[in-house]
Amino acid sequence: MLSNTETTHYKTCPVCSGSIKMWRIKDLGDKKYNIDVCDSCGYAFVNPRPPLSFLMEYYSSSCRGHDNSSTETPSLNSVIEDGKDHLQSISDHRRVFSTIKSLSKNGHNNKFLDVGCGIGSFSKEALEAGFEVTALELSKEDREITKEMTGINPAACAFEEYECPSNSLSVVLMSQILEHALDVNLWVKKAHDMLANDGIIAIALPNYGSIFRMIMQENEPFICPPAHLNFFDPNSLSSLLHKHGFKVEAIRWVTRLPISAFEKRFPKFGKPFLPIVHAVSSVSLRAIDALHLGRMIYVYGRKMSA
Repeated sequence: MLSNTETTHYKTCPVCSGSIKMWRIKDLGDKKYNIDVCDSCGYAFVNPRPPLSFLMEYYSSSCRGHDNSSTETPSLNSVIEDGKDHLQSISDHRRVFSTIKSLSKNGHNNKFLDVGCGIGSFSKEALEAGFEVTALELSKEDREITKEMTGINPAACAFEEYECPSNSLSVVLMSQILEHALDVNLWVKKAHDMLANDGIIAIALPNYGSIFRMIMQENEPFICPPAHLNFFDPNSLSSLLHKHGFKVEAIRWVTRLPISAFEKRFPKFGKPFLPIVHAVSSVSLRAIDALHLGRMIYVYGRKMSA
């Protein structure tokens, strides 16, 4: 693993060792970030990688690691203030756990690790699904919300520093977190070591192969270094999992637009038509997912026996 002040510049793809070329230079403020893409597997990534010390300073000064614009301290009430959006999230989370349960082998242990648990939504669903949950989260505010929501005290620990016995976990969940990782090989290899044979890794992240990214290119909101350093599509993420001993069991594409987003942007005279517009949009987004061009991907891998 890199030292706190060390940078590295990849000459070949860190996922498949294929040749790479420059895709875009992303300007953010006074900083420029070079993004390369692999000719073989399609993995795109910030290159060179920023120092770990820079990332730690960035996350400590950013509101929940993404946005400095909000001055309001998040709370459980503010998180669930919009009930309709909250219900959408619950529905998505339950589908994730339905898939995890369907892939889990009978007689498996039920130890579940939620890496970067955020506000604890997935940890809550894991508890309700019967798992014994350990959660990791660097954000103090998010840890407090998770504790209030679930009763779990997340460890204030980076995944790189977390230790548990080898072959001891049933499920490792990485939801909206692998795109932030400095060393994706280290993360997936470590998850493989922690999982028991036939254990499941579940990864959710923005889809670099989405139609939205194809249209907007580097202006797509998820192309946002240094918060996001890694840009995967199903092929490149599958290549990473295969490299470290996982068999990809399922891939799902999910695109959601929060109902509150419609309500905030819709003109007042059009409010009566809002349910119709939202219904039509939902049908369109489901069609995009069916074409495997959705905005988010959920990839499930199984640890294969040595």
